[in-house]
Amino acid sequence: MNRDYVRVQATAAGLINAIVNPAIDWLTARHKGPQPIWGAEGLVVNFVITSLILSTLVGAFAAWGVRREVRAGRFSARRPPRRGWLVGLAFGVAAAVLAILVCGLAHAVGVTTLPLAGLMAIKAGYAGLLGFLVARSVILRYL
Repeated sequence: MNRDYVRVQATAAGLINAIVNPAIDWLTARHKGPQPIWGAEGLVVNFVITSLILSTLVGAFAAWGVRREVRAGRFSARRPPRRGWLVGLAFGVAAAVLAILVCGLAHAVGVTTLPLAGLMAIKAGYAGLLGFLVARSVILRYL
């Protein structure tokens, strides 16, 4: 039963983030041209902010879900789930560093801008994977 819960919750977090994050980019940048990699409105800033906010929120909600299941008697926890947001934030910092490195590598090979469609496709995969990994890690930490 725990394995099913982990799989369902992590997959849901991944799918929700794979849909919501590109939609936010489309709503905020649909009137703009290709997005620069660097700069105040560049992709680096976009991905760092996404990494930190997404991971922190997913961590908080995943821990809340585990607490709810433990209180309902459906699971027993090794320890009371607290500070899921902190685990999420740690993932977010690591993901932000990785995003900066990848953007630096892209810039080094000559990629200086990215069209909105490309940004949305990359953001869907990135946010989906990050949401899945954070939710799975937070849940498994307590069960």
